[in-house]
Amino acid sequence: MRRFGTALLIGVIALSACSDDPPDFEVADPIGNAEPGDVIALRANGGAVEYVSRRTGEIRSFDTATDATQILATIGVSTDGEQRGLLGHTVIDDRRFAAWTDPDTFDLVVGEVTSGSVDRMIWSGTGTQSKAVGGHLDTIDGKILLGIGSLTDWANDHGSGAMVTLDPDGNEGQSPVVLSDGWNNPFAFTVLDDGTIWVADNAPDGSDLPVAERDGERIATTDATGPSLLEPPPQRAPSAIVELPDGRLGVCGFLDNEMRSYSLTDDGNLERAGTIGPCLTGAAVLADGTIVTASTNDDGDAALLIRTP
Repeated sequence: MRRFGTALLIGVIALSACSDDPPDFEVADPIGNAEPGDVIALRANGGAVEYVSRRTGEIRSFDTATDATQILATIGVSTDGEQRGLLGHTVIDDRRFAAWTDPDTFDLVVGEVTSGSVDRMIWSGTGTQSKAVGGHLDTIDGKILLGIGSLTDWANDHGSGAMVTLDPDGNEGQSPVVLSDGWNNPFAFTVLDDGTIWVADNAPDGSDLPVAERDGERIATTDATGPSLLEPPPQRAPSAIVELPDGRLGVCGFLDNEMRSYSLTDDGNLERAGTIGPCLTGAAVLADGTIVTASTNDDGDAALLIRTP
């Protein structure tokens, strides 16, 4: 049963144009055995939000009307290092696909998991390091859209991280088709209804440098001539980007647990347009305008936060 309060396991995000006022929160049952930072890759599906539990290898669905949680798929994954595990999922024509790091090889791979386990492999993948793996998935023009990070073997051969597509009907030996490159770790990206792809890129790790000397983080479209913004340090480590109900973009930061909003100016540039609320590792907007983010509760436990319009 739900009640209103400031502690939360499922809570409300206040959406206002430029408000930093603390939101009120709605309390519901715990979301499962995930650690903070492990609930990623949120995906809207009607009145439910689907998400990934990175370390357990589960894809789950949470119904915002009934509070019911369902496990949609379970995949064996490697979680060795900082950014390995079950990393992304998407659905094409009622078929579910996922990206994960293989438990034996640590390679980033993509497969079909419609049955709830691995049905077949779509891409045999690439070697990874602990960071800058990529692995987020979306869909564009009937293809699987994948972000590949710069510390993978594939990116080392290619020259950078990239946004690529895969044929959902292809075999595991297929080669990714590059849509856009020059990225470091394009884990946070979203596809708008008009086909525009927005990426909030993670900058190279600058933790060993003074804050002022660290690289900025680029928010841009995959079209090299489109609008962009270079956010100066301190780095936020973008974890998700979504289109908000009012047309702004919301970008979540892993390091600050905050969703910031951005809007296009009349001259086609991108500018900061307020702070929405807590968001650590993922976000989705449901069909009715409900905003869902992955964050933590007052006790520091992993939580989904939601607000209905």
